[in-house]
Amino acid sequence: MTGLLTDLMHDRADRLDGPEVDLAAITRDGDRVVRRRRTAVVGVAAASVLAVVTGAALFGGGPARDTDVVATGPIAQLDLLSWTSGRVLHTGNGATVELDADVRAWVWVGDSVVYTDPSGRVHLWQGGVEREIGTALAQGDLAELVTDGTFVAWVGADHRLVRYDVTEGTLVRAPAMPGDRLRVTAIDGAMVYAADTEGVYAWRPTELNSYQTLGTDPRAVVLDAENGTLVRTAPGRTVVLERDGDTLLVAAREFADLSPDAGLLSVEDKDRGLVVDTDSGVEVTLDHGHEWAIGYQWLDATTVAVLAFDGINEDEVMDASLLTCDALTGACAEGEHLGAVGQWQLPAGIHLAR
Repeated sequence: MTGLLTDLMHDRADRLDGPEVDLAAITRDGDRVVRRRRTAVVGVAAASVLAVVTGAALFGGGPARDTDVVATGPIAQLDLLSWTSGRVLHTGNGATVELDADVRAWVWVGDSVVYTDPSGRVHLWQGGVEREIGTALAQGDLAELVTDGTFVAWVGADHRLVRYDVTEGTLVRAPAMPGDRLRVTAIDGAMVYAADTEGVYAWRPTELNSYQTLGTDPRAVVLDAENGTLVRTAPGRTVVLERDGDTLLVAAREFADLSPDAGLLSVEDKDRGLVVDTDSGVEVTLDHGHEWAIGYQWLDATTVAVLAFDGINEDEVMDASLLTCDALTGACAEGEHLGAVGQWQLPAGIHLAR
């Protein structure tokens, strides 16, 4: 996952005194008929961002959808909610892992964990063994680590892209790019996407000395990519979903997360967590029962982990919970209560701070 998740949370906090979500209406509507597989996408509101798709066929023909315990070996994380507090990794089944350093940002890479610490060191925890594999630049509210399959990418201390293969234990550095404030934004198999002040780029590590410039507008970043399907922002804060030249309009804000087969897209619009079918464009609203929520990580092809908030206290600290939601029906199940932002980190590669 990549995107401006922290900006979304801060924006939501700014508006909590006058919430736009009608919880009473949601409660009254509790017996509503479960929507068809996805209901139609509505138009884009003024505060929304437009989303569009390019890759395998957009309208059909795409790929099939396919007591505390201290853990010392691999953890099957795909069906578990997980988070870190300090240097402790927690999973939804109660297992914990004590890591070597406090976690700044982290991701799952298969059954392994890659994380950055406050000093910028990049750590790999694999099968109960931990070692340092590099250094990374802090990226503020943006993703510091991006992963897909066995790969994880970041921006190294030398301001160049780095891609690490967890299975092979190999690290490859990209050539220097022309602008400032380089950041990695997405990875799709062997392809790494990045942006800086001069433009947006695609880099395939097998081509060590070259990269492709996708555009010179640094705002048109690739937010996510799966199986050749790209989710991009465009001038005017528009999100563009691209697949084989076809396009699809989706009401969204500044965050989007594709399912592993690119068949579904998790977005947030006007305080609603939505899942959109990238073939048909129809949507499902997540019935999460909280004031604000967003699906931030896919646990499998149709199940999404959701971050939810329930208000803001006098110190402007939002109270957070984790849920799991069925993307086909919108039904959600309560997971874990996390507490205030800043006390925990999610496997999204982003450092979440107050």
